[in-house]
Amino acid sequence: MRVNPSYFGLRITNVSAPQTVQSISTDFRSFIVWPFASYNKLCFYTKKKKICARKGVCIVSTMYEKTKRHSETTFFTGITRGQWTGYILLGAAIFLLFFFVYVQARRSLINEIRHHVMGVAAASAAGLDARLIQQVWSPADVSTPAYRSLQERLDRIALNTPDIRYIYTMRRSLKDQALSTDYEYVVDASARDRNNNQEIDPDEICEPPGKDYSAQDLPELVRAWYTPAADRSISADPPYPDLISGYAPIRNHLDQTVAIVGVDITASTVQAKLLALQSALWAVWLIVTLLIVMLLQLYYRQQEALEQIKSLSQDLTERNETLRAANLDLAESNERFTKDIRLAQSMQLRLMPRSFPHQDKIRFDKLYLAGDLPGGDFFDVFALDDRHLALFMADVSGHGMSTALVSGLLKAAFSAAREKSDSIPISFHADLWTPGAVLAALNEMLIKEIPEYEFITMIYAVIQLDSSTVRMARAGHPAPIHFSAKDGVARLWDIPAGAALGLIAKRDYPAVEYIAQSGDKMVFFTDGLPGALNEAGEAFGEERLLDLVQRNGSQPTDQIIAALNQAIEGHRGSCAVSDDYTLLIAEIC
Repeated sequence: MRVNPSYFGLRITNVSAPQTVQSISTDFRSFIVWPFASYNKLCFYTKKKKICARKGVCIVSTMYEKTKRHSETTFFTGITRGQWTGYILLGAAIFLLFFFVYVQARRSLINEIRHHVMGVAAASAAGLDARLIQQVWSPADVSTPAYRSLQERLDRIALNTPDIRYIYTMRRSLKDQALSTDYEYVVDASARDRNNNQEIDPDEICEPPGKDYSAQDLPELVRAWYTPAADRSISADPPYPDLISGYAPIRNHLDQTVAIVGVDITASTVQAKLLALQSALWAVWLIVTLLIVMLLQLYYRQQEALEQIKSLSQDLTERNETLRAANLDLAESNERFTKDIRLAQSMQLRLMPRSFPHQDKIRFDKLYLAGDLPGGDFFDVFALDDRHLALFMADVSGHGMSTALVSGLLKAAFSAAREKSDSIPISFHADLWTPGAVLAALNEMLIKEIPEYEFITMIYAVIQLDSSTVRMARAGHPAPIHFSAKDGVARLWDIPAGAALGLIAKRDYPAVEYIAQSGDKMVFFTDGLPGALNEAGEAFGEERLLDLVQRNGSQPTDQIIAALNQAIEGHRGSCAVSDDYTLLIAEIC
């Protein structure tokens, strides 16, 4: 076919397949001619008609200068004032949306940091000996073993937690006319040259015992005398840098607060996290805004609307197919997750004993209520010989399959120790007649076997059946309740609270010994029971538990179980079970 050059104002050149690109001059400009030998026909459009060229004939055309200028319009030209207004409003709306997201994310990040420092403070408080605290009062005590032991403990916590800048202990001032906001240092972490300037700056010193400190502007520090707390925002504390601090009470064996432990994260650490969050949100905001503006601009270009719609339609089809496949994958994942949950629950239930030894000398009854996700509660009761019986109750941190696996590891460790077997690849060898040694050996094993920052609370008891002597030790686990059949009084047994298992190596777990009488009952439980929440966020609490045991202690064990379960269910109401709880009652025959 011959093409009329008058349509384009240019010359048409016949070329053969091997030829390379040629230049053609027109009255308007220079153009590039490409050989289209590989095509059967080349078609393009002008304002008037469709033009086609057969194989071997190369045609390159352009619109007239006016049309060319229109086709070369840049992205930001040719936009109406209304479109510009729309783009500005759209950018502002997206900015407001991302600003709201940032505010919420910032609040969540601050809360996460608050809970982190509060958790570190609570864990640190649980590992500090209140008796040593009460031996340190003045700068003269810095050379005492009690002071050195406490300071070494604080230094280890600071080194093992990189985010922590300061860790220290304080007590309320005992001076005359002292306010509740007046505190004094007990033990501070060692002085360290943190900025490596070869000297100890004012914010790097170790405060001496007895130095006064005013908490007038720190209400959360004052509140920490009663319960763990954390600053709600970054606070100034010259000469130290701006901080977010968490606090927790240190209690003695009478559950009386003797001091608090404080843990500080500097504002620079918080600001670094916030800066990363801001950078990510700014980048996402910019990308999203540009993408939306580009899509709108493409939409406004009427000449490309049809192709754009076709492209979007095809893209939508592909995305729908991808979404369908993703939904199928999600359904399969949900099914696998459900199976894993059921498997974890099944494994958890299998860890519970189905029958109890020596029922003629001691009777047992139990209750286990699982949460929405499988937890780490489990216990076991087994005979050591004809005259001795051992029991333990444990609570593995976390939920899901991992807790069930750790529980199984503990169960296997005890089984191997009882049978003196090396059938499992873990190192656990302990005298099962000695509770403190059992917990210490378990602690060393778990530090090697479980992931960092996971831990287990446990109580282990050995009961001599003929004398009703109970010897026990605990590692961060709630103390059991003893109901005396003689005087009808229920009380918590006073057992030193050692550190949870798997956190700190080479810990001691002192054991205590009690003698029970016929008819006495021992109530062992996990923290999920007193921690059961109602719709108002109020915990069931140990006081209610003690009162219930006191009022129902003379009843058979199954009736006590029923009364406790009914009371907890009534307290919880429609609230979901956030944490599983376990109850084990032992009655001396």
